Amino acid sequence: MEYAPAPELRISDADRERLVEILGTHVGTGRLTLTEFDARVARVYRAVTENQARQVLADLPAPAPPAPPRHPLRDPLRGLPLHQRIEWSVWLAVGALNLAIWGLVSVTVGTVVYPWPVWVIGPWALVLLGRTALGVEGGCATSIHRRPTPRAWFR
Repeated sequence: MEYAPAPELRISDADRERLVEILGTHVGTGRLTLTEFDARVARVYRAVTENQARQVLADLPAPAPPAPPRHPLRDPLRGLPLHQRIEWSVWLAVGALNLAIWGLVSVTVGTVVYPWPVWVIGPWALVLLGRTALGVEGGCATSIHRRPTPRAWFR
């Protein structure tokens, strides 16, 4: 047995709010004036059944379906701390510059020259990969062997 909605179902408060929101979108697009909007909202709140309430939308087009959510391209560096994103960005820029120079030299010479950028890009990438994977931080602040401050020399 198939369920068919009864034409005289009583309207709920949530349904009324939904209809008022739809009317609000029509005001926003210029299909209704504020005076018409007020009159139709009053009719929605006076309505007892769904059919009575939906009469306010009879001369208006159906609302457009919501646009599907956009999924921006995933930035592989997004989850990294700022300093690591900077390190990886610098590595990428320097690597691209080295590859461009190598390509220009190869084109100028007329033959493919030894791929020397591998020695710049490769080891640097391995160090960055290791530091990123292990969470190792560089710099003086994390050094185990710190130089004592001058104040500590006189104690």
